[in-house]
Order: sequence, then C-alpha cells, then structure tokens
Amino acid sequence: MILFKMEEKTCLLIDNENQISSIETIEREGKKIGTTIKCYQFNVGSTNNPEFLTDNKIDLKKVIAEFHKQYGGITFDLIAFDWSLDDDEINGVELIKCFQDNKLRRSTPKLLYSGELKVEMEGLLNLYKDEKIEFKKAWNQIKTLVEIDIVDFKDRDEYEMAIVKYLHKNNPSLETVLVKELRNNSDLKFLGNFEKFENLTFAEIASIIENDPDRSIHFKKGLIEESIAFLVDLKNHSDE
Repeated sequence: MILFKMEEKTCLLIDNENQISSIETIEREGKKIGTTIKCYQFNVGSTNNPEFLTDNKIDLKKVIAEFHKQYGGITFDLIAFDWSLDDDEINGVELIKCFQDNKLRRSTPKLLYSGELKVEMEGLLNLYKDEKIEFKKAWNQIKTLVEIDIVDFKDRDEYEMAIVKYLHKNNPSLETVLVKELRNNSDLKFLGNFEKFENLTFAEIASIIENDPDRSIHFKKGLIEESIAFLVDLKNHSDE
C-alpha cells in the first residue's frame, strides 16, 4: 500500500492574546479534511511580550524588527490578523498597512478577523461624530480597509474554520512554491547570470521575492529566460 504525505500549509496568527487553543483547532480540523497545517502565532500588543512595546503601546518599528527576527526564514501560505490589538492607535488594519508599507510579505494572502466587526466600525464613526478624532483619520481607517487587499474578513467565532477552508481550497502560488524551495536550500548561493543577484544566498533571494515586487519580477523574468535557454541548449545537444 502506497501512503501519500499530506501537503503541509503554513499559517501565522497575529493577535494580542495567546492563540494556542485556536492553533490546535486549526491543525486538528485541517487533518480531518486531508490538509496538514502548521500554525504559528505572533502576539503583538500583549503586555506579556514587551519586546513589541514602548511605554506599553505597540511600537511598529519593534514589531517589524521582531517579525524579521522570529519569522524571517519561514514562508506562510496565509497570515491572519486580529482587528483589535488592545491598543488605542494600532489595530489589525494599521498593522497590515505597516507590513505593506515596509514591503513585508506583500504577496502573502492576508485574512482579518474581529470579535465585534459592527461594533468596531460604529465605534470608529462615533469617535468622529463626537469630534474625538478628525474625519481624515476616520476615513483613512475605512479607506485602508478597502485597499489592503485581504482575502477574507471574518467574525472571531468563524475565523478558525475560515483559515482551514482557505488553506485546504487554495493551492500555493508558483511564487510561494519557489520561495519555499529556496528556503529549503537556504545556505546555497545563486550563481546565475544575473549580476544583481550574484552570490546571494537562496534565503536572501526568497526574502526579495516575498517583500520587493520590483526586484522579484526582475529575478523571476531572468530565471524563466535562463530556464528556456537551458532547455533549448539541451535540445540542441540531443539533436547532435
């Protein structure tokens, strides 16, 4: 009897609360439908993780630095953000925008979840109505929500199964497959004919593909051209 290994998908939960229980649920439910899911968590906003905070407030520069430190070498098929991070200034929407602005996992699919979506939006509008925030700030929150290009927006009691279903249904993009293979051989160095990538490790190239769209396109275009040239050369030799 031949046993087939289930494909492993990776997911990151970004929340101010411990997500161990949710991680166990996601991984367990994934196995039930034939999808192995490896889940991680990144606790932003929790006072138990002061490395993200300055004066008990979320410090985005520290968040970015810690993300690189903890997860710079891991490729995710999905990142899920909690809307409420127990911070007056920073929420999940702002955090996704921060990731985008810092060219951090820009191509990775993102999901946003909230325990009280309607309350969150009404609260934002009420702050403006009560003149506690300017219209520009209220509008920017709504505008950002539209622009951040999330794959789904779920209530908190639905997001675990939404993650499982998304990872089960959606195959990784060719870009994600390429990044994973590069990271599986992270210490090797690139010796192709691309001057700007010469002698970079595969891990460094993986980070470029994930985080820098312009350089990513340049590399993938060159890689395709090299591959086609190799196949043509191989055919010519076989015809001799």
